Amino acid sequence: MSGQPEPGAASAPGQTTGAPGEPDAAGSVNPGQSKPVRRVEKTSGVLEYKCPNCGGVVTFDAPSGQMKCHYCSTLFDPAQFTTDAAVAAQPEPTPTVPAEGEWTAEELDHLRQYTCPSCGGEIVTDANTAATHCPYCDSPTVLPSQLTGARKPDAVLPFTVTKDQVTEALQNHLKGKHLAPKLFKTQARIDSIQGLYVPFWLFDTQLAGDITFTAKNVTTWSDTRNMYTRTDTYRVRRAGTVVYERVPVDAATKIDNAYTEAIEPFDYKAAVAYQPTYLLGYLAQTYDDSADECRPRAHQRMTAALRETFGESARGYTSFTVADERIEVAQERVHYALLPVWLLNTVYQDKTYAFAMNGQTGEFVGELPVSWGRFWGWFAGLFVAVGAVASVVAYLFVGGVL
Repeated sequence: MSGQPEPGAASAPGQTTGAPGEPDAAGSVNPGQSKPVRRVEKTSGVLEYKCPNCGGVVTFDAPSGQMKCHYCSTLFDPAQFTTDAAVAAQPEPTPTVPAEGEWTAEELDHLRQYTCPSCGGEIVTDANTAATHCPYCDSPTVLPSQLTGARKPDAVLPFTVTKDQVTEALQNHLKGKHLAPKLFKTQARIDSIQGLYVPFWLFDTQLAGDITFTAKNVTTWSDTRNMYTRTDTYRVRRAGTVVYERVPVDAATKIDNAYTEAIEPFDYKAAVAYQPTYLLGYLAQTYDDSADECRPRAHQRMTAALRETFGESARGYTSFTVADERIEVAQERVHYALLPVWLLNTVYQDKTYAFAMNGQTGEFVGELPVSWGRFWGWFAGLFVAVGAVASVVAYLFVGGVL
């Protein structure tokens, strides 16, 4: 990974045209409009953004990279929706107090309760949720107190893949999977796919490596009587430094690293400075694994890459193995970012199966179980078909003899 800008450096969203306060041909309002952007703030620590034209709910629009009102279709520059003062004014959320006996004391320690600014309904989340939807009116909300101080991301990588695109990809993935359980193919299951901003630690690391390989060259030849083999053994040493940039490790314990690593890479050149507006319309989590807890995983990935790089330079040998190595971190810098991922989790026969897609590039990975009921039904049908063919063949041959 190389040549990436600082995640905290903001990129300029597309500019709209037209006179201040007037929509352009595309229906967008000029950022210099005289009409202020209206924001609804709730003292319970929940932010919701409203369209200054019609009062509709505004969310982030992946195709345009701007904020969009889904009632009047007006587009806005995300920079118009400032939140610094609003965030500072929000009190910390308090643990929820559900009905007695509904939750254990341990569960209560990880729950938070908020009030929806639109309908007044109670929003109950876990302690790491930073953006969600009201379960009553489906309004997208941001919980800014979850993303302040040490938990404020350096950057956000906005979604560019839409839900329609990810739904189409999932449907194509399921085509021809005749043995997959029917519940995986239902429209309701497909529609339940969620866009989630996953917390990642990004490591910029310089590794200093000194590796000694035992390399071998094997030569064989023969004459009219014997075959000969000669093995030449060499000591090969490679040393140097390698710089790795933006090596990601997901910081959410609920998400398997195997899935997030399978949908890499992300293009960090598109990263923008964090502001809550980019989260509207999606779910978002804060980290529950610290940078120190994720660091061994990052170093494991980088060490394996360095070992492979040095090994590739030891060419001209039949084989080689690592005899001795010393790999140390010379320098390191860590960034915290929210990266876009589409996720679908399904529990089938007590096992969780996942479908994950990179919300920026469309790269995806999916795991499907086999329905043994459908398998044996298919097998029985095949057995009957084969038996019928065998009976016809037997009749033709045996009947012809008789």
